[in-house]
Amino acid sequence: MAIFQHPTTLNAYQQFSQASAIYSSTTRASNHAWYLPALELDCQLHLRVDGANVVGFYHQPKTGQWTIGPVIAEESLTNSAKVESLAAEAMRYARSQGANSLGFIVHVADEFATTALKPEFDHAAALNELRDAAITNPASVLSDSSIDSEQSTWRILPYPAAGGEAIATAVTLTKHYSQLLDILRQAGDRENFPVITHVLSAPLVALMGFSERITLTPGKAFVAILQYPWFTALAFFNERGDLRLIRTLQHRGLRRPTNFRNALATTNASLEFNDPDLFILLLGANVDATVVADLKLAFPISRVEVVQPPETEGIPSWCPEPVMAMQGPSTPAKGFTTSHTFQILREEKWALQDFLPTPSTVAEIYPTRSDMRLLRILRLARVAVIGIAAVCAAYFGLQALQLTWKDEWKFDSTQAQAAKAKLTKLNQEKQRLDHWNNLLEDRSKGWMNLEAFAYLFPEKSGLLVGTFDHTVKPDSPTPGKSKVGFIKEWTITGFARREAEDYLVTLNTREGIGACFAKIAQITGNSAFQQNIGNRLLAVDVDTDENSSYRADSAVAANLTDRSSYPQTFKIIITQRFEATDPMAIIVAKAP
Repeated sequence: MAIFQHPTTLNAYQQFSQASAIYSSTTRASNHAWYLPALELDCQLHLRVDGANVVGFYHQPKTGQWTIGPVIAEESLTNSAKVESLAAEAMRYARSQGANSLGFIVHVADEFATTALKPEFDHAAALNELRDAAITNPASVLSDSSIDSEQSTWRILPYPAAGGEAIATAVTLTKHYSQLLDILRQAGDRENFPVITHVLSAPLVALMGFSERITLTPGKAFVAILQYPWFTALAFFNERGDLRLIRTLQHRGLRRPTNFRNALATTNASLEFNDPDLFILLLGANVDATVVADLKLAFPISRVEVVQPPETEGIPSWCPEPVMAMQGPSTPAKGFTTSHTFQILREEKWALQDFLPTPSTVAEIYPTRSDMRLLRILRLARVAVIGIAAVCAAYFGLQALQLTWKDEWKFDSTQAQAAKAKLTKLNQEKQRLDHWNNLLEDRSKGWMNLEAFAYLFPEKSGLLVGTFDHTVKPDSPTPGKSKVGFIKEWTITGFARREAEDYLVTLNTREGIGACFAKIAQITGNSAFQQNIGNRLLAVDVDTDENSSYRADSAVAANLTDRSSYPQTFKIIITQRFEATDPMAIIVAKAP
């Protein structure tokens, strides 16, 4: 099996190469079970360890079937060879059931302890923060400063009951089974078969399913007594069925704790519970059942009752935690409809927290499911590109082959020379045509100038034109240049009345004469009047003076052709220059 490194020790290219190797050499891209929790897999092995017995059961959630699992001694759980054998047997069984993965769930029933939280976290809003911090940085939330996160692990258990002194406590387990889980996961990696582990606290699971097995006395608090071979857990609930406190008493080699009745009585008194109901779960093959009779004598007013765990074929009644962990939400038992505790234990999975998840240093080595999907897309894209390239290469190869079959492919040199000579003649003819077309360019035809004249001096505009002179002359040629520009000039004289003064002022501006030329170009369709082509300059000079022959006579003013009826004379000179770089510039070279 290849040894992969943590991505933080690799550069970007090495990370991609390692991810590609994982994609190619493992089933993490094709088997989504690698990314599912153990409690959601189709085949599971539940192992319950209580210090006196180790029992295992296979479970298929789809069918609800439970089957007796492999027999293993407790000391074998720390023996690498025995654990390897256990892993191989479990994977063989999972494959025989058609499963593509194995969920390995350990129910720890041989230890249970609690640790108080720092007082500053004693508010409901801190629960989510506490839940995360207990995993990543337990020292920041626990009141015990001597904790050792290398040896123990903590998970938060909330106290939702109103009026409690604390909002939650931390349940503590040692990392005694870390090596067992590492070996199981490594065995799955070697076989390319997902082995997903999950460690549960058996007392928390038992509490989660506890409410479905009892009937409460209305308005009365109660105590759940979970008796295991090595310890007894006491859970105190108020009259609404909400958890106030949980504590544990170690047996220390005895069948029951020496201070059991005293601890129960003093805790009831501190919580102000008056003769609460006592519900006992006997959770071990050889636990001391005489505790029931003793409690009836010590607490004669309290209701003392042994809770019967769920009956499941193939599973002893003294180890109900595997079945309770897999039960879905059910209808609350009588008296538990208002209990917030039992609702959140299952729905928010407080009782199903994993105490020993895969270490982050190991989990982060492998790409996530989304990363694997991206790698698959990249590989499919690469295959598609290669396929398209192959198709294109085949297509162009076929086209090239078909070209060799055509007569044109057999073109000889004499035909090429003849075609070249013909092309040369055609180019020369084109140059001659271009030369004459340039000389015959529509630069300044008479009718266009008449159109321009009609536009510049419309009828009844208050203007009377006396003379209209238009000249076109080439610009000075530049040595070595094949083209020369030219200059067009209009000289117009005439007479003007008062109403034409504003028009003459507007015409005497660059914008005014430019707008007139643009309109003339639009009317005539002749590009010589356009100013946004090439490098053209347009200038205008309007000069006005008094008319010495003017007569202020209304009868004369009515005659539009009488020059003496116009008080002013005008002279307009319009100059339009076309540079040698203009498309209409004149070719001065000889025709080819």
